[in-house]
Amino acid sequence: MQPKEPTSTLSNLSIRRKLLLMVTLSLFCILATALLAAFLHHNDLIDARKREVRSIVEVVGGQLNELYAQHQNGNIDQTQLLERAHQLLDPARYRHNNYLFLLTDEGRMLINVGRPTLEGQSFSDLRDGDGNPVIPGLLQAIAENDQTFWRYRWAQLDQSGNLTPATDKLSYFMRISDSNWLLGSGVHLDDIQSQLFSRLLSLAIMTLALLLATLLVALTISRNIANPLRRLAQATLEITNSRLGIEVEDSRRQDEIGALARAIQQLRDHAQENRRLRNLSEHARFLEEFDPVTRLYNRQSLGEALEREITRQQRQHNRLAVLVIRLVLLRDITTRWGPECGNQVLRTIVDRLRKHLRVDDILGRHGEDTLTLVRPEAGDNDAIRKLMRELLEVISAPITIDDQPFNLQGRIGVSLYPEDGEQEFQLVGRAEEALRAARRAERDWYWFNNLASAPVDQRLGLWQEIQVAMAENQFYLVFQPVFDLASNQPNSAEVLLRWRHPEKGQISPAVFIPFAEQTGLVKRIDEWVLQAVAKQLRSWNDQGLAMPLLAINLSGISFLRADLEQHLRNTFSGDTHLLSHLVLELTEGVLIEDMDRIQLQVEQVRQLGLKVAIDDFGTGYSSLSRIRNLPIDHIKIDQSFIEDIVSNPQCTKIVEAIMLMAHGLRLQVIAEGVEHEDQLHLLRQLGCDLVQGYLLSHPLEQAAFEAMLQQDLEIDLEID
Repeated sequence: MQPKEPTSTLSNLSIRRKLLLMVTLSLFCILATALLAAFLHHNDLIDARKREVRSIVEVVGGQLNELYAQHQNGNIDQTQLLERAHQLLDPARYRHNNYLFLLTDEGRMLINVGRPTLEGQSFSDLRDGDGNPVIPGLLQAIAENDQTFWRYRWAQLDQSGNLTPATDKLSYFMRISDSNWLLGSGVHLDDIQSQLFSRLLSLAIMTLALLLATLLVALTISRNIANPLRRLAQATLEITNSRLGIEVEDSRRQDEIGALARAIQQLRDHAQENRRLRNLSEHARFLEEFDPVTRLYNRQSLGEALEREITRQQRQHNRLAVLVIRLVLLRDITTRWGPECGNQVLRTIVDRLRKHLRVDDILGRHGEDTLTLVRPEAGDNDAIRKLMRELLEVISAPITIDDQPFNLQGRIGVSLYPEDGEQEFQLVGRAEEALRAARRAERDWYWFNNLASAPVDQRLGLWQEIQVAMAENQFYLVFQPVFDLASNQPNSAEVLLRWRHPEKGQISPAVFIPFAEQTGLVKRIDEWVLQAVAKQLRSWNDQGLAMPLLAINLSGISFLRADLEQHLRNTFSGDTHLLSHLVLELTEGVLIEDMDRIQLQVEQVRQLGLKVAIDDFGTGYSSLSRIRNLPIDHIKIDQSFIEDIVSNPQCTKIVEAIMLMAHGLRLQVIAEGVEHEDQLHLLRQLGCDLVQGYLLSHPLEQAAFEAMLQQDLEIDLEID
């Protein structure tokens, strides 16, 4: 458990409160600064008044010093002295009603310009407006320094000549040299106070206005920050609660909040993409395991469930029944009334069947019109017969879709564990074999153990496995590049079929292709290959990749089918651009058929834009003279000639003859099975057009083949 980090008190405050706190502190600092400035300004004003009063007193005092010196020298008498002193002080007025006065150091008023009535009076007991004695303190200060400033409260005359209430007054006194005279003057400080008050009032109004403006700005900023953050917090909470349809606001802002909004928007987009991918993954997993129409197990999942059930029944020594059920006429309904109608009929039957099944029963969709039921602990044969009668009654019950009545019939093939097999593919394959027997015998059901199965077990198993391989895409394509000796680059590839069995691993084409040709399955394999090639070409075209020619080995059965042209159009959705990248390779065995029929089929195929090649030339019953009238494009020399082309001069001459005749018919020659450099060198000398083989490239799976095409690979093998 991680220790909790200490949380400061400031972290507990909202952004709005933090801004208001900041504004309050700022205004407090402004107010304190203003008060300090007012205090200093007040002192500056008083100092200015001091300098003003002192300068006036000192100027007049200097003149009185000279006048008093004349008196001491006997140039003027006492009366003249006072008269001239009065003449000096009388004009020395300044400001409003400010004047100079002359006292003796005993406190007697000699001259008072402003109030002449006070002249000759003694002020030794004079008190100011607050009742404090004035003269004693003043005389003491003068005695020490011969000059001093003095503060006291004193009345003044207004404009009408009346005395006003006492106010603060600042006076400056100096002693006249060698005399007992004290020259002084004073100014009232009430105008300083009023001036200071006026400025403080203006400052208060400005501060209040600043406060309101700052608060307004702070509130605006707080809303500009707090509201988006609140919305982004809510959006983040919505995203964490998987509500991803929200719109993230403020993403167009260019500040940090905009960056945060864009980051949250990206988080939402990633969450939406993750949800989409998760849904696709879940849907893909569903499609891998279930049939999308009926929501039953598909063939693969049914097989896996059956394997698990076999293991469980094996431990409990119980019987298990596998019932493959064919819904007769379902394909006809789909053909006539459309896939949607057929799907509705199928879903209705499945819903009815579910009501008659046990909890541990396993029901899956085996094919287009086939269901498979696995019943664990099946009991004896009578119990299984009872189950089949119930199933057939459910299937045969009338169904109405869009006022159209439908009546279906069911047939069932049954195999039992452990009597008929102990593996999933055995039980399913044998149930299918029993179903075919029921169809041939026109019976409602058939038991596999009633068939003579011993001689056909192995072939039946392979037959079933090939069908399962096509249904479950166990088959896949590989591409063996074909190189053009003129450009030294691959320009086409032969498409080869491979089978990766989930249990047996790789199964050789030499095993299943001949068997498929014998049993008629080769036609279905050809269809699977054509569809896979069409899908691959369409994918490359959608990706904008350069598409090579793809050569397909087509069986004679598929090539000679009457609807081959229309089948090719349907498979490639009528896209002639895709069809132009297809080469059909026919074995020489096809050429023993009716040449007129073959020629007509080749011409129809070429009209679609396809090319035609004859494969394994030289090993069959035909000759160049037989194919000279066929509009084909290539012939492929069988690898049995190429294998001995260097060591056997006869093979060399045969290959050379084939090339000369083919070039005379304006056909390109492909040599297959090139595995050695000396073979390649000799084929160059003989004028071969195209080559393929393990020397140049093994058959490649899709990703490796695409990578080779994008690398612009060239043949760099030369022999001098």
